[in-house]
Amino acid sequence: MEQNAEKPKISYETLWKFIIRPPRDSYTEDLLGHPIFMYKGKTYLRKDYDLISSEGYIMKCSFFEPEDDYRPKKIMPVVLYLHGNSSSRIEGIHMLKELLKRDINLFVVDFPGCGLSEGEFISLGYHESHDVKILVDFIENLPGVGRIGLWGRSMGAATTMIYSHKDERIKAICMDSPFADFSLLAKELVLKQIKLPGFLVDGALKIIKMTVKKKNGLDIEKLKPLDSAPKTMQPAIFIHANSDELINNKHSEMLYQAYKGKIKTLRKCDGKHNTRRPNKVIREIGEFFYRHLVNEDHDNFNINKNDNVSHKSSNMYDFLFNNDINKDNNNTDNNDNNKNDDKNNINEKNNNENKDNKNENKDNKNEIKDISNESTDNSFETEEHMAKKEEINKNEFLRLSNELSKCFNEPEKKIRNIDINDDIDENSKK
Repeated sequence: MEQNAEKPKISYETLWKFIIRPPRDSYTEDLLGHPIFMYKGKTYLRKDYDLISSEGYIMKCSFFEPEDDYRPKKIMPVVLYLHGNSSSRIEGIHMLKELLKRDINLFVVDFPGCGLSEGEFISLGYHESHDVKILVDFIENLPGVGRIGLWGRSMGAATTMIYSHKDERIKAICMDSPFADFSLLAKELVLKQIKLPGFLVDGALKIIKMTVKKKNGLDIEKLKPLDSAPKTMQPAIFIHANSDELINNKHSEMLYQAYKGKIKTLRKCDGKHNTRRPNKVIREIGEFFYRHLVNEDHDNFNINKNDNVSHKSSNMYDFLFNNDINKDNNNTDNNDNNKNDDKNNINEKNNNENKDNKNENKDNKNEIKDISNESTDNSFETEEHMAKKEEINKNEFLRLSNELSKCFNEPEKKIRNIDINDDIDENSKK
């Protein structure tokens, strides 16, 4: 009978997935564009790579650079773009023209758990900062690579802040919509979207924290880019939308105030969290990277000498950060051997793909796409894909918010409406 129907329950899975398993940005590889294309009379190449992440997952990557005959210099700078939590390397491609026209090459990646890469979960910068070390090591050893910059958005911006102070190879950084302290952000989102009393917010977050750490080793309380700001010296530009509904722009203000580097800019603009940034803002970012990566009159800065950093690392899998999880020595040795085997296999695959790309480029000269006159900022990503992704994210966010509201609208029934049995082991129950 309908009158005896139970009140809909919210699974505990919904709570922790809200943080580490947002909707994945699914796309087809054709959105990456043709492997050879023209822009402003120059021929450019897209080279795809598979790299192994710090957790052992394959990361799908793409590198955009001029064909050898069109390189303005033998050594050219590279910007590594780090995408947001529910996005992919496609996000970085719409920055492509702004960089290419300034003789800056672009490297984009699908973080583990995102896009076409392996992995189930994200960690909002916690594990991703380890992966940046792997990416920078790889980029540095590509032929013709000079100065390196980081451009991150949302999760990618937090990752940029967490990582940059430990690596003097990073010469300039852009952070769009970063959060300063995830514990603070989580409380803000819960209070805003669910309108829980303060004491219940702390209780709910404590329960979520346990499962998140169990699932992917992420300690929410340690996810605090603000701690890295006073240690970071590189020239930096912060971008934040005035109407950001997910991360209030006060987070960028906090980071900007705490930032140690002398060259820093905070730029606020119209729009929301996922709104495409105005052209004038994108141009300003492009000019920022040109000044600090291309212009010979770049500004000098010093990395904190107390930070242990390995440069020109010959081992792609050396971790930059200390691992919080102590592993058995035998397991560590086995894992290292497996990673070295994976590295050799991946490197061989990357080399073969580069040879195939060169052969394909020779055969496809008549099929080169010219993107010079395209009106959209995004050279390859279709409006349909952008709209679909935005709609999926919006609907998923609203669905989770509604379920959480139903769960918590009667605080005294909170425990009864959350099924956590599947996510807490027997020892925890005791």
